Amino acid sequence: MTLAALSKNAMKPLNLTDSIYDLQMLADRFGIAGSLVEGGSFGNGLINDTLVGTFEQDGFYRRYIFQRINHQVFKNPVALMNNVERVCTHLKAKLKTAGIGDLDRRTLTLLREADTNNALIRDEDGNYWRGYNFIEFSTSFDVVDTEAQAFEAARKFGEFQSLLADLPGERLVETIPDFHNTPKRLAALEKAIQEDPLGRVADAGPEIEYALSQKPIVSRLIDLHDQGLIPERITHNDTKLGNVLLCDKTGQGLCVVDLDTIMPGLTLYDFGDLVRTCVSPGHENDRDTSNQYVRLPMFRALAEGFLEETADILTPAELEQMSFSGRLLTFEVGIRFLTDHILGDPYFGARRKDHNLERSRTQFALARSLEQNEPEMQQIVREIMDARS
Repeated sequence: MTLAALSKNAMKPLNLTDSIYDLQMLADRFGIAGSLVEGGSFGNGLINDTLVGTFEQDGFYRRYIFQRINHQVFKNPVALMNNVERVCTHLKAKLKTAGIGDLDRRTLTLLREADTNNALIRDEDGNYWRGYNFIEFSTSFDVVDTEAQAFEAARKFGEFQSLLADLPGERLVETIPDFHNTPKRLAALEKAIQEDPLGRVADAGPEIEYALSQKPIVSRLIDLHDQGLIPERITHNDTKLGNVLLCDKTGQGLCVVDLDTIMPGLTLYDFGDLVRTCVSPGHENDRDTSNQYVRLPMFRALAEGFLEETADILTPAELEQMSFSGRLLTFEVGIRFLTDHILGDPYFGARRKDHNLERSRTQFALARSLEQNEPEMQQIVREIMDARS
């Protein structure tokens, strides 16, 4: 591949004091051949630091992704990477058995340390790093533009669920315990409100009032699980549109990425987060909440794509709650943003004053719209299932 062909995905400027050193160190540790041509930070993730490096190898250019795992958020990077390795190995084996080609673009391929064959390395400063082959000619999107994109993203996440249904071995480690435990997320908000360490509660009155008014809905899915109506499955737990790559040529869903939160969970967490990130024309960083509303055709595309891969494994209770799941996950992310704002933005960070307060407003606006459209969305799910029978 030529260097010109690699320039499509623009990178942020190099940090000459850190990125070059890190990339060369990582190339040496992972045994990457060739010379470093260019590199720098990549993507817009909020938790881990991601770098991309381009290396010349016998006249050809090849890119690799490297990530420094935030071990303040992910307390056990070794267990996290054990989850990732098991999942990637299983996915590749299942796709190969099914006769799917181009496996290096359909699943993530981990780099291995040259001396130890480990997929996780630690630098002299105590930071944990991993690497992947770069999946070329693919794109992820922050905001869905078409129903075809929504369908393909949902189909790929549904396939991800289906393929992992028979993952052998012990239960995956919970990389962030209670990540989607909405009652505990609300309890954390209530604690932050009570403590108010930075005096920010006074300026968040309407958002706090709305959040507390939703207390009756927060345990619905957990209660159904406790009743045995919704099973525990292996779930991605962060199914925003940006975490699936679509093929630049065909538009087909290629590969699910960002596997840090793969762990035991509920299928509806994954579908609900897809709804949260796709049904609205707005973005979670918008200051204007007027674009936070449900596009029913987009919901239909999501439901059709997801059910194409999961209809045969979902229980009646899971199907019945698909229309509610988006509302719950949107509300949950909203209270996480609000809690972070009150505590001084320690988790998500903030690019401007009141950034996380504004983020909570966009989520709450969308949650209200999802509540209003819930009957129509449930009817869509029923129509899809009727058409399949």
